[in-house]
Amino acid sequence: MSATRTLIHLVSVALLLLWSGVLLYFYATGRITQYLPGDGIFRPMVLMSGIGLAVLALFNLFTMGAEDPGCEGHDHGCCGHDHSHDAHADCGHDHSHDSHSGCGHDHGHDAHAEGDHEKGHASHSHGHGLLEESSWTGRLVAILILAAPITWAAFMTPDRYSANAVINKGLYNPNYNSTANADKFSLRTDEAAKPAATPATTTADSAAAKADPQAQSYGSFTLDDLKAQVPQSKEGNFILEVPEIYYTGGDIEVQSVLAGQSVETIAQVLPEKVNNADGRRLRIFRMLVQCCAADARPYSIPVEFADKAPPYKDMTWIKIVGKMAYEKDGDQTVPVLKAERVEETAAPENTMIY
Repeated sequence: MSATRTLIHLVSVALLLLWSGVLLYFYATGRITQYLPGDGIFRPMVLMSGIGLAVLALFNLFTMGAEDPGCEGHDHGCCGHDHSHDAHADCGHDHSHDSHSGCGHDHGHDAHAEGDHEKGHASHSHGHGLLEESSWTGRLVAILILAAPITWAAFMTPDRYSANAVINKGLYNPNYNSTANADKFSLRTDEAAKPAATPATTTADSAAAKADPQAQSYGSFTLDDLKAQVPQSKEGNFILEVPEIYYTGGDIEVQSVLAGQSVETIAQVLPEKVNNADGRRLRIFRMLVQCCAADARPYSIPVEFADKAPPYKDMTWIKIVGKMAYEKDGDQTVPVLKAERVEETAAPENTMIY
C-alpha cells in the first residue's frame, strides 16, 4: 500500500473513531438525557451506534495491510479480465514469449511492467471512495465536512433552551382547554374518566380551543381522589409538576377540589408578560418532550405574589409553595399559583419532562 493510501486509510479510521467517540461521550456523561427520552430505544441506539462505529474503525485499522484476494501475482481476475496464459490459447495465435504478432499486438511480459500495469489499471473503474479519488483540496474539504459539524456540536451545543427559544415555542399563549397529552398528566386515577388525548401540536390546540372553549366535566373527583393520586410533602403540600397543574385548567371537578390547596412545584422562571400590569406575577414552566429535544414545548402557568414579583434571573430554577386558584380569561380557565414561599433550587436530574 502506498504512503498516500495508507494516510487516507488512517484518516478514515480516525473519522469513524471521532463519530463513535461523540456518541459514546454523550451517553457516558449523561448529556443524552437532555436530548432523548429515557423510555423506548432512543438512548440505547446511541450507545449501540457508538460501539458499532468503534468496532468498524478498529476492524479497518487492523486489516489495513491485507491484500485483496485474487489480485496477487499474475492473476488479474478482479480487474474484470483474464491475463492468464491459458486464456490466450483459444485465440488461435502464437502467444509465445518472443512474439504475439498473431493477435496484432504485443502481449510480451514487458507489457506488464510496473508502469504499464498501473496504467492498465487506471483505464478501469476502481473506485476507492471520495478521499482516494479526490485531489488533496477535495480531501481536506471532505474531512472538514465529516469532522467539523459533529465536533462543534459536541463541545458548543448547549444542553438547554435559551429564554428566546422557549418564548418562541409558545410560552405566553398556552391553551389550558387543550386535551393534548392530558391523559398523561390528569390527576384522575380512573382511566375511563381522563380527558381523551389529542395530538400535541399548536394547530390541534387551536382547533380544540375553538371547538371546545370551556373547561369540561369528566365525572366525580374528590379530595380523597386527589390524595390517592398525588404525593404530599411533610408539610402536607401536594407535589405537582407544572404540566399537571396546567391541565387542571380544563377539568371543572379537579379545579373545585384543588382550589385553595397548598401546592409545591419546581420549575424554571421567566418574566410574566400577560395580565401583569402591577408586576406581581412571574411565569413558571417546564419543557415537555415527545420524541426528542427538537419537539419540546413549554407548559406554563402564572405565579402571583402579594407584592412585586422578585427579580429572578431568566431561566432560574425555583421551588414554589403556594395556594391554587383559578380565574377566567376569555374562554379559558387559568390556573394561578398564589406564591407563599419561593427559593432558588438546583435543576432536577431530568430538566425535560418526558
